[in-house]
Amino acid sequence: MKILLIILLSYSFNHFCNAQELPVIRSVEKAYKNGTRSTKGTPGRLYWQNTANYNIKVNFNPTSRRLNGNVDINYTNNSPDTLKNLLFKLYPNLYKTDAVRNQYIEVADMTTGVQINSFTIDDHKLDSTQLLIQQTNMKVTVKPILPGQKVHITVNYNYILNKTSFVRTGEVDSGAFFIAYFFPRIAVYDDIDGWNKYPYAGKEEFYNDYGDFRAEITVPCNYQLWATGDLKNAKEVYNPEILQRIDQAEKNDAIIDVITTKDLKKGEVTLNKVTHTWKFEADHVIDFAFAMSNHYLWKSTSVLVDSVTKRRTRVDAVFNTDHETYFPVIGYARKTVALMSHYFPKVPFPYSHETIFDGLDAMEYPMMVNNLPFATQIETIQLTSHEIFHSLFPFYVGTNETKYSFMDEGWATMAEFYLYPKLDSAAVMRYDLSSFNNSAGTAEEVPVMTLTPQLYGRDARYTEKDLKPALAMAYLKEMLGDELFLQAMHYYMDNWKGKHPIPYDFFYSMNTGSGINLNWFWKNWFFEANVPDLAISKVIHQKLDYTITIASPGTLAVPIHLTIIYKDGSTQTINRNISCWIKGNKFVKLHFKAKKPVKELVLGSPLDVDIQPENNRFIQENG
Repeated sequence: MKILLIILLSYSFNHFCNAQELPVIRSVEKAYKNGTRSTKGTPGRLYWQNTANYNIKVNFNPTSRRLNGNVDINYTNNSPDTLKNLLFKLYPNLYKTDAVRNQYIEVADMTTGVQINSFTIDDHKLDSTQLLIQQTNMKVTVKPILPGQKVHITVNYNYILNKTSFVRTGEVDSGAFFIAYFFPRIAVYDDIDGWNKYPYAGKEEFYNDYGDFRAEITVPCNYQLWATGDLKNAKEVYNPEILQRIDQAEKNDAIIDVITTKDLKKGEVTLNKVTHTWKFEADHVIDFAFAMSNHYLWKSTSVLVDSVTKRRTRVDAVFNTDHETYFPVIGYARKTVALMSHYFPKVPFPYSHETIFDGLDAMEYPMMVNNLPFATQIETIQLTSHEIFHSLFPFYVGTNETKYSFMDEGWATMAEFYLYPKLDSAAVMRYDLSSFNNSAGTAEEVPVMTLTPQLYGRDARYTEKDLKPALAMAYLKEMLGDELFLQAMHYYMDNWKGKHPIPYDFFYSMNTGSGINLNWFWKNWFFEANVPDLAISKVIHQKLDYTITIASPGTLAVPIHLTIIYKDGSTQTINRNISCWIKGNKFVKLHFKAKKPVKELVLGSPLDVDIQPENNRFIQENG
């Protein structure tokens, strides 16, 4: 019966949607013509992406906050184009005095930005006239790099890390730092836009190529480091007892106290030297970040993430002992990694470790999370799961956050819906939908497909890049059913892991993976600014036989969840998924025979958006 329903569903949708096509922009049409993308949602036969491998050596002084660095880059031009310039990202230039920003920066944190001491390419030293720095972009004039050619670049540089005005990176307190976006890196050159020229202004996030990272970070000996990748010289920095605890955590379901208050007081965490150089390695990741502290506790555990290979992922919580709300974080983090691997989306966690660091933000990095000590348990649970879920999007699947942040924020927000009740068994889902309900149908509302830098207005911005795509996927999951939805999701992820999908790749992957043409849904939810509004428009009943007409004064396809409340306090639900609106109809009739006298009918669930909830209730005047 289940297979038959899926076949009928597929036939109905495909029959209706054969004439439906998504509006495609010219750069995407060109990609289809060139064979780099496919309308099946898979990478085209001629798909390519460039690679850059980084060897980074930095020395960071916590007192002066000066970071001196040297980065060697092996860059391969896999494109069919000859590159006459290279574009670099200098993200710390967000703090330059003359930078264009959409985040507040205190005057005391403004600097002269990244100072380039020297720049060489294939042992040829470039002078300053060949380096054009504009905000966070640096255009470098080079000898043409032919298709398939490899070049070697060395950049020596320095800058001052921000003390306050923490925007994803900076000083946390006098003995703790989260340091990200700290090295000059080559921007993405892709088949859609060429160079990714979007400047970093503070709010919008990032788009980076995959590469292998080797990092050596030198700091005073009383600091401990956590970073993207695996620590390769643990015996050269940690005392033997700490090493033993780390080893125990990597093999154990139990939570291990790796660094305790007692260890910190005795100064017996690291070996007694003036400085330590910490060496990390990470392969095929899109970025590298590190955190350090001389007074943080470290709780660690590990999770079996792959039942076939028996691979485990180590999970860490590193935090200030004064922040009591951080003590349960290790448990939430561990459960999130387990749930992602075995419950939703049932993809083995792709990395060897995940570290949650007590910082001043709520932000994700490969294998790292920088999270505030949140005031409430709900915030702690939701944002721990949200930021860890980003390990899949945009890291495992490399989406372009500078243009289409909904491609990762939507998934991470949707994960909150499904993981939160599993992380807290006493949880009752009461997700705040007010930003969606407040912005829908107003002048500031725009389609989800609007480029992220063009999103303005607090409610609309959060709605279009986080909440609306999350709800869209939740409603789609309800319509397709868990099994078919995961089948389509896995098809998308399997095709685009380690690559750079755009929204059309996602839409068409889900179509192909599910076997259903969902273009009507993508248009309604992602390409148009539609309004969610359902109403109980008519109730006809003879004794216990009810016919209820549900109207859709709005234009957005939302599910019907009707709760029947009986006079004795018991309840019954009648549900219709979003496909009930597929033909553009404005009314749906529901029929049921009540089991006993009815008290009232209530339309909507905790995850249903509706701009006029006042017309969602019918009170039975007589039984």
